[in-house]
Amino acid sequence: MEPLFAGAAPDLQAGRCLNRRHAGAGCTRCVDNCPAQAIALDGVTPQLDETACVRCGLCTAICPTDTFVPAIDYEKTLCATVANLPTAPTALVCPVHPTPDATAATVNAATVNAATVNAVVKHRRCLAALDVADLLELSAGGTRPLWLDDSPCAACPIGAAQATLLRTVDAARTLLHAAGCSPALLLHSERPPASDVRPHRVQVYDGAQPAISRRALFTRLRPVRTDRDEAPVIADLLQRGAPLSERLPQQTPPSRRRVLTAISALPANGNGEFAAARTPFGAVEVQAEACSGCELCARFCPTGALHFATDAAGFELTFQATACIACRICVVACPEHVVSLGDRLEMDTLRADRVTQLAAGELVACAGCGVLTARRPAEPTPRCHVCRQGAGIVTAQRDEAGLMADLLRRTSPPNA
Repeated sequence: MEPLFAGAAPDLQAGRCLNRRHAGAGCTRCVDNCPAQAIALDGVTPQLDETACVRCGLCTAICPTDTFVPAIDYEKTLCATVANLPTAPTALVCPVHPTPDATAATVNAATVNAATVNAVVKHRRCLAALDVADLLELSAGGTRPLWLDDSPCAACPIGAAQATLLRTVDAARTLLHAAGCSPALLLHSERPPASDVRPHRVQVYDGAQPAISRRALFTRLRPVRTDRDEAPVIADLLQRGAPLSERLPQQTPPSRRRVLTAISALPANGNGEFAAARTPFGAVEVQAEACSGCELCARFCPTGALHFATDAAGFELTFQATACIACRICVVACPEHVVSLGDRLEMDTLRADRVTQLAAGELVACAGCGVLTARRPAEPTPRCHVCRQGAGIVTAQRDEAGLMADLLRRTSPPNA
């Protein structure tokens, strides 16, 4: 298939992939959602066939760890283009739209009353390349009614990408609603224009060519900020995230920092509860009384959302929802099967960067191997999770791609 969109194929940084962090991660989001079937897994490592890639950009939005990085950040220039327009109903179209300069769309939202779209912005890539942070920014926190014209999807060669767009729009609406803002994101497929409304001509703006004011021109001449430069701006939302070890480094993906920045810019109109599964966030829960304090969930957590600390009094396992990407590695890594993802989160949990305690207790020496483990009232003789399963000493396994197999495997005692 010939490339349908502008730019080059994304840069693949396979080392960021969740599957490279833990063999049981089982993440196939990029493979399952690539509309051109240009991505495959070689074992646990994603591979991109650049000859099959259509440059839609969907993989750059779908991966929670930014394994795919856009060669040209057209979404950034799109946001800049829309930000320079009046705060009025605006439509977004993709490059394959047959008539971008004619629309019959109207927007009904809390901020307007049947207002007519008077500006269309043409994105250089598929609309499914927009992530939640993009939609929050493009809609100016719900104050700009935004019409996403997905009418060409039915006839598009990669029409399967529409499903990803629908999920992203739903996630952005969920967060806006929980924040008490107008979820003014509309889709042609959900609300097609009335048949008796005649299309009218509108001005079409190139999303890759934002108008530059004098102030913006001088801003562009300043040094480009890096991800490290951006961190102090949202320091109140990211209390942790430094590498846990050289073997399993933990970091917050740039895309997550952008979502948190967009949320911090929303007006504090409400503290609604929302379904975590409909958003990019997770809500980790632990059966505290059954936790053995083995630390595996925190070690494998890619972002530091789970934090394990010890002192003379014992241990504490805490959770930071702002950093959680709902990868479920903690669920897979827990040998006690006591970790799960909860259903609900509150907006103030994200705004305040709330850290909650999941488990805590006293650490004592295992009667079998001497490894420190949590004291469990139901077990008079303390045993770690390995000894309870009848295994013995640690055997160093070949550690490929940071999978840390030696933390999970133990052999039987020599005389067993």
